[in-house]
Order: sequence, then C-alpha cells, then structure tokens
Amino acid sequence: MNNKLEKIYELKSELDHRRPLNQGEIKRIKENYIIKNTYNSNAIEGNTLTEMETRVIIETNLAVGKKSLKEHLQIRNYNNALLYIESLRNEILSEENIKTIHTILLDGIDRINKGKYRTIDTSQEIHTLLSWYTSEPITINRIIEFTCKFINIHPFVDGNGRTSRLLTNLELLKLGYPPITILATDRLEYYQTLDKSYYGNYNEASDFFYNYIIKNLNEYLSFTN
Repeated sequence: MNNKLEKIYELKSELDHRRPLNQGEIKRIKENYIIKNTYNSNAIEGNTLTEMETRVIIETNLAVGKKSLKEHLQIRNYNNALLYIESLRNEILSEENIKTIHTILLDGIDRINKGKYRTIDTSQEIHTLLSWYTSEPITINRIIEFTCKFINIHPFVDGNGRTSRLLTNLELLKLGYPPITILATDRLEYYQTLDKSYYGNYNEASDFFYNYIIKNLNEYLSFTN
C-alpha cells in the first residue's frame, strides 16, 4: 500500500480515538473551515474577495465596498452549499444531490443554467459515473477517481470546479474524514493534476489529494490537543 495512504489511516485512527471532540472544539474548527474553504474555492475560480472580506460577508451578511453583486452571491451561495452537504452525510450520492448543489451555487447568478447539464449526453455520462461509483464501497481512492472523472465530464456550463470540491468533501465526510480545503495558491498544480487524470492515470491526483488529507488530519489533531 502507498505510504501516504498508510499515514492517512494512521492519523484517522488517532482522530477516531480522540472522538467525540467537545462542542467548543467542533465549533471553532467548523467556523474556521467554512470561511477558509469558501474563500479558497471561490478564489480558485477568480473571485477577488479576500479571506477577510469573505469572513465579513458570511458573519454579518453585509456587502463589501466596490465588489460586484456576483462575487458576493458566489460567497453566500457557496456558504449555503457547505451547509447543505452536511445534511447529505447519510445518503448515497445521487444526481439529485449533484444538481441541488449546483443550483445552490448559481442561485441569483444564472437562472437558466443552474442545476442543468450542458447537453443530453452529459446526463448519460453522469449516470454512468454514479452507477460505477456507487457499485462498490467508497474508499479514498474511489473518491479521488470520482472527482477526476466528474471534472473531466464537465457537466455544467459553469460551476464545475466548485461543485466537484463540494462533492469531494461530502464523500470524505461520509467516511468520517475532515473536509479538505484546496488552497488558491495551489491552483496551478491542482489544475495540472486534474488535466493529467484525463487519460485515466490517477497517480498524480492521488498524491495531490493524499497530501491535503494528511495536512488536514494533522490540523484537526492539533485542534484537539
């Protein structure tokens, strides 16, 4: 087995050992994650709001000067989508879940395309992908492969990246892992990694995601010391 995967199982078992975490710890971790994740996931797509401005919008619902309505909506919607995926923890991933996440992300931004696939063929491709994905027990490698395949299908006109990052985290949550935040500063490496998976080689993608999962488990454990 891959050394990094072994490390992941080791850290996960350490985290499980410390569970249940106290409510104060959980609240602190969650608030921090929601802001960090919302900021980075939108920044990867070119949103210019800073992490501090993202915090202001999420915590106070106030507008930040000189920034567009669309950028504000992207923050609000992503925050709502993060709350929504929490409610799906005990469900098997479905097309309805995917479309609802996308609808939330594009709420008030693109009325025509929200929750709708680009083409008829896309619907078939997603159906095939989900049939494959749900046919066996979910593992970390399966989640990574699903993420790559989803991005390569590119089912929506807009919002594919954000939808895919939310889906990755939803599936990690189901396995009892803390969700990951891909940093905007790693955008180039992230895109290159996904590009390389197009022809069915998931080694680099796996390595990229393993590093993030390890980093995140370590962060979680440091919160619980």
